[in-house]
Amino acid sequence: MSWDSHKAVPRDWRWLMMVLVCFYALLAVGVPLLKLVSEKQLFQGLGVAALDHPFMDLCGVTAWCDAAKMGKDPSVVETWISLPGSAEPHPNFLMNYAPTVLLLGKLGLTQHFMTAWGIGLALLYILSLWLLAGPCSLRRAVFWALLICSPSSVLAVERGNLDTLLFALLVASLLLRKHPWAGTLMILGAASLKFFPIAALLAPWREEKKQSRIASIMAGVLFLIFLALLHDRLAAIGGSLAAQYQTSFGSTTIADILAHGGLLSGEIIGRSHMILKFTALIGLGVSFALGLSARVGNPDKRSLPSERSDYAFFLTAPILLGLFVLGPQMDYLWIFFLFMVPSGLELITSTCQREAFVAKLWLIALPLYSYWTFFSDEGSLRNALLKQTVMGLVILLSAFLAGRLWKHKTPVSCLEN
Repeated sequence: MSWDSHKAVPRDWRWLMMVLVCFYALLAVGVPLLKLVSEKQLFQGLGVAALDHPFMDLCGVTAWCDAAKMGKDPSVVETWISLPGSAEPHPNFLMNYAPTVLLLGKLGLTQHFMTAWGIGLALLYILSLWLLAGPCSLRRAVFWALLICSPSSVLAVERGNLDTLLFALLVASLLLRKHPWAGTLMILGAASLKFFPIAALLAPWREEKKQSRIASIMAGVLFLIFLALLHDRLAAIGGSLAAQYQTSFGSTTIADILAHGGLLSGEIIGRSHMILKFTALIGLGVSFALGLSARVGNPDKRSLPSERSDYAFFLTAPILLGLFVLGPQMDYLWIFFLFMVPSGLELITSTCQREAFVAKLWLIALPLYSYWTFFSDEGSLRNALLKQTVMGLVILLSAFLAGRLWKHKTPVSCLEN
């Protein structure tokens, strides 16, 4: 069976993808109920960096919303998380999101409904993945299932992280791409919760249509005004992951791992951060330039990525490349690579052998990183450094593919989903 998505798919195998996802979900719920192992032990056995209680990230957001309803500012006043079965409340972080996140409290996010929200976000994420994948062949459905059930993907659901909501908003932008104002509104909505999705405006801008360009400019202006209103909080929000080195990726993470292992200390750590950021920036620039400058020749139009896949790729590629340079990012941000998968799957059939090879290598390295904790302990210095090496490869290959897709300019769509 061919991977070629441009040929008519005789049968949509996404149902198999959902069957495998449902099996994973039943395993995650059923095994703890049978008291065979705890939920945490099960997830960690599957490579997921689970905490003692599920939906911990959502618990933190819920505590902020509850505090705001009592007239407290959770960005300056410490809040506490009440955990089921625990007599003592758990200390929460100071709010490191934009204050717009508190609107979720007005939409019903409270301690009483927190679990329902966690389940709802998980279902929203799965629905978004169904829409993102589009009709696909058997092989592609199995590949998508492997990505969806990978540790980094499951981590976002297990933590109840709001990145699953951002994911859904960006999928909505993809579906609304023919309606620029609505599509950019989805991007702006995601950026109002966490700033980084604003880089997704590159996707509608690349459409080279007047309405898309105007909508992108207007969204960008509104976002800058939004940032100006929050200028006092930007440092606290932007530096919230500064000391993160486990279950994360980023250009400076290697230095943090070495520092944790006692191999770096003092001012050398800060200097290493600067060197690594500069090196990452140069590496991404060179990789993008190589993809941009490589000869395309006379490619078969059927081997070009579809307009839909191209748009999806540039919704998140600038986000991930930019975040990598800035510093450590939690592994669950890996889910935004899934927007780039449709283009990768289409490029492996390219008549250009170089881009087909890079796309295949990228599709191998991507799940390899996400499944790393299933096979390897991050507690080992060697394994942690190797994991970062794999992500470095993913990032460089992503930049190359971005250059290639930019080179193609306006891809020809032979199959619109």
